[in-house]
Amino acid sequence: MTNAVTEKILLTCPPVSFDAEKKALRFPLGILCLGSYLKQRGIHVKVYHDQPYTQKGFLKTLQDYRPAAVGFSCDSANFQTCVALSKLVKKFNKDIFVIAGGIHASCFDRLILEKTPTIDIVVRHEGEESLAEILEHISARKSLEKIEGTSCRANNRITVNKDRPFIKDIDTMPPLAYELIDMDKVESYNFPGWWPIHSGRGCCFNCKFCASVGQWKRAHRAMGPQRVIEEVDHCRERHHIRGCYFYELTFTIDKDRVRRICHAMKKRNIPWGCYTNPSCSEPALLKDMRRAGCRRVIFGVESLSDRMLKLMGKPHRSQQAVDILNEAHAIGMETRFEIMLGFPGETEKTLQETLEGLRRLDKGIMQNNIYLYQLHPGSPMYATMKRLGMIDDEAWFKGFKMEDFIHLYYPRAFVNKICRTKQEIEAIFKDVYELPRPL
Repeated sequence: MTNAVTEKILLTCPPVSFDAEKKALRFPLGILCLGSYLKQRGIHVKVYHDQPYTQKGFLKTLQDYRPAAVGFSCDSANFQTCVALSKLVKKFNKDIFVIAGGIHASCFDRLILEKTPTIDIVVRHEGEESLAEILEHISARKSLEKIEGTSCRANNRITVNKDRPFIKDIDTMPPLAYELIDMDKVESYNFPGWWPIHSGRGCCFNCKFCASVGQWKRAHRAMGPQRVIEEVDHCRERHHIRGCYFYELTFTIDKDRVRRICHAMKKRNIPWGCYTNPSCSEPALLKDMRRAGCRRVIFGVESLSDRMLKLMGKPHRSQQAVDILNEAHAIGMETRFEIMLGFPGETEKTLQETLEGLRRLDKGIMQNNIYLYQLHPGSPMYATMKRLGMIDDEAWFKGFKMEDFIHLYYPRAFVNKICRTKQEIEAIFKDVYELPRPL
């Protein structure tokens, strides 16, 4: 598919800092979705995604590629590096349009435009259609002021346009153009050696800590089974993958859909994994998944205190989580869980309840991550803390970081208690094994 757009765009998801330390590159799903969508429309697109990610490397790509626009994927952790690179772009060529997208940009669009003169336009929420329209306008030398789903600076004023409706049928989106990045440099901590398959967007739950609500407005849009399998087959045939994981927040929300995917995956005979929630899992479904080749499942447990689960807005309860994790392990899945400590309302009692619950898990179940709570813009809890005066939007432009909040909310002594609990959990589950690379 082609159109009249001739201008080129450079897309990038900057790191939290320009640290020279070599770490595995995370898979830039958002950027790759945007790049794949634009590429399908005949738009020239390049992704800068390298390790180490340096300003020098970014500038060289900018000089070699000479795009008309640069798009940054901004979250609340990497926003400052986005700002630094936007200054670099404007210093190189002030006429390049600098576009910011992602959850942080969606939450703070007006403030970003007020305080960051090197960012010209913000794409809010889902970016594919808005970004394509921006490039069409740039190519035709048309004003950017009225593009849905964007906020922009023009004629010395800021314009916030109405939201753009989400793409109703994400089955219509193109297969991911993995060739836009060097997949040999991408590694998944959760599924090492396996290939990411984009299978859905958003989540229907309303967990109070999660920024997905702010980005996707509590809408879960899943690709249909046939479309998911087409993506798997595309990756097997073109990229010779030997294992995959479904890149979706809660894979098992629609059990009928999962069973249909399982039926097809059984014929492919490759190992796979997923993320899910204890509330939308059941023994019969897990057995179907195991028979279809699912080898690893990661559960977002978050807490094993019923009080904390209720405060978090989690749909499951502690005994349900313990039972389903034990069941998954019993049928032969590599079963992992994630726990969050320090969410507002945590007490010594709730910390102890989580510890006691974890001790009821069968031996061999592993912790995937133990997080200390971070305040995410776009989450329901962020709105609550803002209403209570614990935080304001301006703080993010004065050096505040997500991880700072727990120290503002709790006394130092209790933060130390939370940290000690984290260490206790890690000691209980100290034998964490890497998933063998598929044979």
